[in-house]
Amino acid sequence: MNSLPEQESRVEVYVTTDTSAAPHKTDEDKLYVMYDAANPDAGKLYFTQAEWDAFVAGVKDGEFDIDDYGNFIQNP
Repeated sequence: MNSLPEQESRVEVYVTTDTSAAPHKTDEDKLYVMYDAANPDAGKLYFTQAEWDAFVAGVKDGEFDIDDYGNFIQNP
């Protein structure tokens, strides 16, 4: 069975009220910031509350599930 190669990464999320790093979202009260703590220079993703809620709902619904080969699993 082929599987994805082991990669050193660690996804972390924090909440910030400093929205200056995401100028297109400066009107927000807070942002959820997701990044790879093992490679912090790789960039960050900034989510509003509504975007974060939609992302979490997608995770719970299996929208991001992958098989042993790294392919998205098509859920009905």
